[in-house]
Amino acid sequence: MARHVLSKKDLKAFFEKLKENNLWADFFNNSSIEVEEHKGRKCYSIGGRLIAYEEDRFLPSIDLLNAVRPDISSVTVDNGAVPHILNGARLFGKGITQIGSGIKTGNLVYVKDPTGKFIAVGIASKSTEELEISRDGPAADIVMSHSKNPCAQ
Repeated sequence: MARHVLSKKDLKAFFEKLKENNLWADFFNNSSIEVEEHKGRKCYSIGGRLIAYEEDRFLPSIDLLNAVRPDISSVTVDNGAVPHILNGARLFGKGITQIGSGIKTGNLVYVKDPTGKFIAVGIASKSTEELEISRDGPAADIVMSHSKNPCAQ
């Protein structure tokens, strides 16, 4: 995989993705963003640090989420669930202490620890409404955490 700096055209498209996903921050204006592409997978970074991943969908990195602190629907988990989520384990409903509105099955779900720090991104297997009815079973498959990096595969 060859890494290169985004062209002005590609940078503009990348910025639009950030804005569409409520992930824009002014510090991007002065950043040199690189992309590494391999077999349809794109890994975006600033100074070698992953900020987003794209294959079949656009995923922000944990570092990006914590830098931007976007106002997006998320779930908060208890301290018992944190180490499991950090290791890429499935998110189970029983570990959720707060549920954001508007989470839909199949969409991205952003996971926070009890302090409000983002720790993972997953694909929801239950909607907000389903989780409000029952916390039994898996709620999301984790696709990105500090130990689960799709760009390292």
